[in-house]
Amino acid sequence: MALITLALMPFTWACGIVDLGGDSEPEPKPGETTILFLGSSYLDAYDVPDRVEGFAKKDGKEVFIRTRLIPGLYLDFFAQETRTTNLLREREWDYVVLQGGSQNAAYPAGSEHSVYRALKELHRKATESSPGTRVVYMMPWAFEDGMLWVEGRTETYEVMQLDIRENTLEWAEELDLVVAPVGMAFYEVLTGWDPPQHYLHLNDWNHASHLGAYLAGATIYSTLFAESVTHVEYDWSVEKELARDLREVASSTVT
Repeated sequence: MALITLALMPFTWACGIVDLGGDSEPEPKPGETTILFLGSSYLDAYDVPDRVEGFAKKDGKEVFIRTRLIPGLYLDFFAQETRTTNLLREREWDYVVLQGGSQNAAYPAGSEHSVYRALKELHRKATESSPGTRVVYMMPWAFEDGMLWVEGRTETYEVMQLDIRENTLEWAEELDLVVAPVGMAFYEVLTGWDPPQHYLHLNDWNHASHLGAYLAGATIYSTLFAESVTHVEYDWSVEKELARDLREVASSTVT
């Protein structure tokens, strides 16, 4: 049974986050929770893995994070790439966090980049020699304008996000994935707060703004450690009261 939860910055390895560019990589220390992030610029923009590490550090948890984030590529690339396969088999990761989808997750029929097949293959590779590894799929957030930018399409942001949710939960149940419900955390803010345009999105209508990246990091962190983040006073570059409100949304969406 899957655990189902409802409701372009330079790479560094400061604060425990490790890029793949070096010749020799540090090893995790005993007791550290090991987390591998695979994805695209949707995680790279405002460095969502670093936000997760920031929450962990403030919360007194030791984590070892590595990332393989390549802008413009889809999950099916990582599912077939030898370097990613070797990375998945490098150690018994506690968590492998997968990001990818949006349009292809909302409307998979006819897509040349199958999110389902990629998730299935990446889950197989992550767990074939490490059955204790939990594979986490970051539920995508919908485009700020839904599919209205495509001539003839009528799906608004709200419709697209609920379509993503439906497919994500179906895939999670079938493939035994943990869901980090980032897309639904976005949904709670964008449909409940009446925010201004480009609040959680950048002005390209799809990548996350710094507020969106903070909310994504809080939601992923809450998912991984199965606990609320309302008490974790890691504000990053967000105004204190707003950061608290976003953490409350992340926590309530997960729990």
